[in-house]
Amino acid sequence: MKKVLIPVTMLFILTSLSFSWEKGSVGLNMRVDPSPRIGMTFHISEKFAIRPYIGFSIGSEESESEFQPQIDLPVIKGKREEDSTSVNFGLGFLFNFLSAQDFSLYTGLNFGYSRVNREISFSWRDGNLEETGETLQANALLGLHCQVMKNLGIFGEIGFGYTYGKFDSENGIETDVNTRRWGLANSGVGIVFYF
Repeated sequence: MKKVLIPVTMLFILTSLSFSWEKGSVGLNMRVDPSPRIGMTFHISEKFAIRPYIGFSIGSEESESEFQPQIDLPVIKGKREEDSTSVNFGLGFLFNFLSAQDFSLYTGLNFGYSRVNREISFSWRDGNLEETGETLQANALLGLHCQVMKNLGIFGEIGFGYTYGKFDSENGIETDVNTRRWGLANSGVGIVFYF
């Protein structure tokens, strides 16, 4: 992450082009954060913009583990493997409240939906654990946009809000888990190509 933040910070400091959002301008976003995604930014006025997005990721994780089923039984060592897929959609409403040369500060609201599927297997047992989950997010955003060139901008933002999740797992016994959380969310950095 440090390798990404250092060049972005340098660009923020060294850039000296003039920039203001223009009504009707459209940009293609690519964002780097815990859930990478692409989207569009539609500037409907000098101050307001909307930003729909979609994200997709596939992950695989492998770990060695050991456990003791009962005190009088030997320790079992084995491998745990997890394959996951994630899809998310969202929509942001942005308000540019301060512009100075090539920098703009903005705030806004972001609403998101994610669906996650996981399949977990253990070397010491037959059958896989299947888990599916859905999360809903509502966040308030604060961001900084920097126009590097006429058609290229970079941005960084931090969000605070509410996340609700519902997860179901099948492991011989059906399990439902609901989660609720307030806190930092939807933070990240990205680039925008304008056309």
